[in-house]
Amino acid sequence: MRYLWLTLAILLAGCATQVPSFIVAPQIFWPQTAELQGAAFDFALVDLRPRPQTLTIRQGSNEQHYRTTNDVRAQLEATVAKALQEKGATLNSQQSVQMKIQINQLQANVMQRPLDHQVTNQVAMTVFIQSDNGTFTKSYAGDSNYTAPLKVDLAAVERELRVLTEQVLNQLLQDPAWKSALN
Repeated sequence: MRYLWLTLAILLAGCATQVPSFIVAPQIFWPQTAELQGAAFDFALVDLRPRPQTLTIRQGSNEQHYRTTNDVRAQLEATVAKALQEKGATLNSQQSVQMKIQINQLQANVMQRPLDHQVTNQVAMTVFIQSDNGTFTKSYAGDSNYTAPLKVDLAAVERELRVLTEQVLNQLLQDPAWKSALN
C-alpha cells in the first residue's frame, strides 16, 4: 500500500504544471558623455500597466498569464537611475523638478499553435517632467513579432522582450526634447 501511495505521489508531481521563470532585466548602452552635468531632479519610475502579468500564452481557448520572476518596476528604475547618474545627473527627492517615467505596457503575447508559435512583444513608456517652467510629456513605444516552429522557447521570448525594452529606453533616454525640459 505504501508503494502505491508513493507511485501516486510521483505521478502527480510529474503532472504538475510548473510556472515558467520569466525575467525582464534590460541594460542601457549609450555614449558616455556628461550631458546632464549640473541637472538635479527627483526621479521615479511607476508601473501603470492595466494588468501586472508580463507573459501571456494562448493555446486554443486556453490562456495563461504569468508575472515576471523579478520586480520589473524596481529593475527598470534602478537601471534608468544609474544611467542618468552616469550622464552626470543628480537624483534627489528634495528637488522641485520632477521626472517620472511611466510603464504603460510591457507585454509578451504568445499564440501557441500545433506546429508553430507566434510571439508579439509590446513596450510603451511615457516620460513626464514637472518644473517651475511647466510640464513636459512624451510617449515612446516599440513592438516586435516573430513566428517560430514547434513549441515556444521562453528564453527566446524573454530575450526579445528585453531587447525591445532596451530599444525603447534608449530611444527615450537619447531624446534631447526632455533634456531641454529639465532646464
